This record gives sequence, structure tokens and C-alpha cells, in this order.
Amino acid sequence: MMTDKELQEAIEDANKDLDSLHSPPPTGPFPPDEVRRREMILLRPLTLYKIEDARKQGKKDLELLNTAIYGLMTSFVKSYQ
Repeated sequence: MMTDKELQEAIEDANKDLDSLHSPPPTGPFPPDEVRRREMILLRPLTLYKIEDARKQGKKDLELLNTAIYGLMTSFVKSYQ
């Protein structure tokens, strides 16, 4: 489980990654790996907000599930940078 501070830092980090998607696209389509990486970058902030909402509602099971999903997404994104 993440602390409130870790959660806020993760949201900031995810938003920075999201901002990096605004770089000009290369000529031609993105390779499949880059498409998947970008999809994960788009979904990371959503997952973090789901963690935050579950915590506010006291739903530990949803918080743990989304924390695990976030960990997998982050590993995937960081492995392709």
C-alpha cells in the first residue's frame, strides 16, 4: 500500500509522463511497443485516482487491486523508456 505522500508523488510522476506525450510524433506510425507504452502512460493517472477514491471510501480491496495494477503499469512504462 502507498502512503498519502507516495500517492501524491506518483500522481505528479504520472502527470509528467503524460506531458511527455505531447512531443512531436515521428514520421510514420508508432511501433507497437510504443503504442502500448503510451496506453499505459494514459491509464496510470486514472488508476492512481481510483486508488485515491477507494482510500477515501474505505474500500481496501479496491485500493489493493488498483495498487497492484498501478505497479504493473509502472514497471511496463519504465522498462520501455
